[in-house]
Amino acid sequence: MLLDVNTLLVVTVANIVTLALVSPAVMGLRLGAAARAARWSIVVHAVGWACMIASNFWPETWMDRWLSTMAVAGFAVTHWLLYVALAHWLGPRRFRPAVIALSILTPVGYFAVFGSYALRVGWANLLLAVQLLLVTWACFRPTTTLHGPWRMVLAGGMTGIAVLTAGRGVLGAFTDVYPTFLTPHPWNIAAMFLTSLLPVLMNFAVLGGWHEEAETALHKLAITDTLTGLLNRRGWHEVALPLIAHASRLGQPVSLLMIDIDFFKSINDRYGHDAGDRALQAMGALLRENRRAHDVAARIGGEEFCLLLPSCTAEAASDIDQRLRQRLPAIGADLGFPLDFSAGLAVRQPQETLERLMTRADTALYAAKDGGRGCLVSAESPSPQPEKPL
Repeated sequence: MLLDVNTLLVVTVANIVTLALVSPAVMGLRLGAAARAARWSIVVHAVGWACMIASNFWPETWMDRWLSTMAVAGFAVTHWLLYVALAHWLGPRRFRPAVIALSILTPVGYFAVFGSYALRVGWANLLLAVQLLLVTWACFRPTTTLHGPWRMVLAGGMTGIAVLTAGRGVLGAFTDVYPTFLTPHPWNIAAMFLTSLLPVLMNFAVLGGWHEEAETALHKLAITDTLTGLLNRRGWHEVALPLIAHASRLGQPVSLLMIDIDFFKSINDRYGHDAGDRALQAMGALLRENRRAHDVAARIGGEEFCLLLPSCTAEAASDIDQRLRQRLPAIGADLGFPLDFSAGLAVRQPQETLERLMTRADTALYAAKDGGRGCLVSAESPSPQPEKPL
């Protein structure tokens, strides 16, 4: 069966326009930055191909020049938007300045050398091929939690198009066997055939990235305490258990501070529940802003918080407790009422589970409350006694 380039071109444009029209209905209008950029790439891609088709009605005229340049610009911007989407989904990507520069230089150079068919075809196709390869490179080595197989779908499609686009550039610039974009040359037919499939691959990849982004956001919501922004009890166990296992393999110490806001019920009764919420938020901010990068802070219920401290001895954990307490007067001044906490400290023993570690720290916490509150009690002392702040 002979494949006709014109037919493939019409099918390609029909596919892209359909995807551009349908994607808002499937994905909705309220999207994150990544999904929004990816969806716009489909729309701009459709506009680019529409301009390419329209340019054939005015061959070698000023209309052809402008419409063809707009088509090339549309393709370059499509690649840039995909790159932006990948950067949002996968973390900062390499070669960002190069992708931006190619988005500008490709259509500008095409317009400038439009009078020479060989130059404009070689320039546009080779630069677009380089841009496609840079976008393909951006699919790899994610620095975020998003790493689904949709990346490979996109990378595979983009690589194939990059190779065929580069081939068209070489044929158009250096040979006479590729006189026009619609020439039924085998390479051109192969390029148009794969181009007709690319919108489908792109759309599946976009939907895959969007779906993984949504799943990640929902998971984060499920493990986060909405009032304080810290981990909730579910998130605490999800993060703390692997950390404990890792420390156990390396033989590193792990300390745990169990923290409870003092007289929290009195704060609610005297100042109102809004004040109680602000006290919880202040404690959450205190822990979040003063923890180390690898420490784990969570609100595990009511006015009780946990701070897991890997590679931290009892003495170092006590110093952290003191640093937290030094911030309390300023926090109390902002709240309009005093804020204090009691804390229990336990250092993980060999083979000790997280539950057992929490139980010992909780016992020390109750000893701190019984000892007058506003202090730290260590479970590591032979006879635990409150450590009053300095």
